[in-house]
Amino acid sequence: MHKRSLQYKVMVLNISMIFMLLLVVSVLIVSIIDRQVQEDMGEQAMIIGRIVAQSPAVQQAILSENPSQVLQPLSENWRISSEAAFIIVANMDQVRLSHPIPSNVGTHLADLYREPVLRGEEYIYIAQGSLPSSIRANVPIYNETGDKQIGFVSVGYYLTNVYKDAFVKFTPILYLFLVAIVISVFGSVLIARNIKKSIFGLEPYEIATIVKEKQATLEAIREGVISVDKNGSIRLLNSEAAALLGITPEVACGSHIDTILPQNRLDIVINNDQSVYDEEQRVNDIIIFSNSVPITVDNKVVGAVISFRDRTEIHRLAEELTGVHGFVDVLRAQAHEFKNKLHTIAGLIQLQRYEEAVDFVVDSGLERQDVVDWLSRRIEDPTVCGLLIGKVSHMRELGIDFNITPDTALTNLPANMNSGDIALIIGNFLQNAIDAVAEAKDKRIEFSMVRLVNTLEIRVQNSGQHISEEVAMHIYHRGFTTKQGNSGLGLALILDKLKLVSGEIFHRNLPEGGVEFTVWLPY
Repeated sequence: MHKRSLQYKVMVLNISMIFMLLLVVSVLIVSIIDRQVQEDMGEQAMIIGRIVAQSPAVQQAILSENPSQVLQPLSENWRISSEAAFIIVANMDQVRLSHPIPSNVGTHLADLYREPVLRGEEYIYIAQGSLPSSIRANVPIYNETGDKQIGFVSVGYYLTNVYKDAFVKFTPILYLFLVAIVISVFGSVLIARNIKKSIFGLEPYEIATIVKEKQATLEAIREGVISVDKNGSIRLLNSEAAALLGITPEVACGSHIDTILPQNRLDIVINNDQSVYDEEQRVNDIIIFSNSVPITVDNKVVGAVISFRDRTEIHRLAEELTGVHGFVDVLRAQAHEFKNKLHTIAGLIQLQRYEEAVDFVVDSGLERQDVVDWLSRRIEDPTVCGLLIGKVSHMRELGIDFNITPDTALTNLPANMNSGDIALIIGNFLQNAIDAVAEAKDKRIEFSMVRLVNTLEIRVQNSGQHISEEVAMHIYHRGFTTKQGNSGLGLALILDKLKLVSGEIFHRNLPEGGVEFTVWLPY
């Protein structure tokens, strides 16, 4: 079955409604005009009847021996001059003394309602007697002294003439209504086209299909998705978002985004038309990664879409990747270190100093194994332990004196932190320390990780240059760096992590030279 287009339905609906409205208004106006014309005609008939009834000639003629001889021509003259349908004068016996049809003069009137006029009352009514239906005014006629009723006069206008007069008065309004109908047709066409354009030329069933498809798509996404308007009110969210946030879509829709994601940066997204990616937020007891993108319609920002995911799953994948990279770094450092040792062993063999070559191999292996065993006992998290082992090898390769304090230990992780977060903090600290001592003559780095009651303290010292007060004011800002080619994200990333768990970071210049960075992470 062919479906009518929305444009056609809107046009037909508008035209039909306007036509019905004009039709009802027309009927009401015609009714008002007809009633008004009838009232005017009745009033006019009453005035003529009073003039006739009060005429001395009529009063004298009724009492004369041949009243019709005077009243017939007199009534006809008045009828013609007043354009009335008829003027009938009758005596108290209801005998016609004048009539527009001369043959009816002297005959009895038709049996109509005349009791009031026979009692001396005047009134207006609609009736049909020997003449067509008409609106009539009956007026009593008294003698010249006014003490006795001697007859009555009936003045009438045919209803057909009343209707014609009403139609003449309605004709300008009819033309106006016809013009209104024509304008409404064109207006309906324009409105229908505008509606069609505003919905991108789609039909309602097509829109319904698209909405269902998009809803199914949102539900299939394994990320939370929330759509908000420019005022921050939630317009849409999928089941994954509701599950992650512990709410129901019915409750969330219509509420403000700040009640659900208080740490959002929608002011930047909506006001500056700028996307914000990989933003960490703490919601209830979980930490999420969110991306906020503005919704633009006709070059105007009308809202934003926020997509987010539980950081636990993201870090699970990241830790796998970090573990692989750490393993590669350890192997690279070990390969370089072993290559140097092989060169040393080869030289000792060529010098035929075989016992020293054997002692060197045994001592190097024991030293290496001692470091691995000690870190494995002190650091229970494999990711952090692997990172430190890799850094030991890497710094030995760079000729840096890397010292891990004896009290360093990690048995369990702080609240809302995972091994990837700890590795990120330690890795950035140690890399900054490596960069700081790159040009120093005495290259020393000291690392400490100790639990202090309810706080995990991570401390890194380096023998590089002091940090000036001017640099210290911007050192934690994203993108700020004093080293060529660096991104300036290391300390900023650490600070972002600490904000989520109420941690602290600070630094100080050491009296003997170098800088110490310290982080406190609450348990």
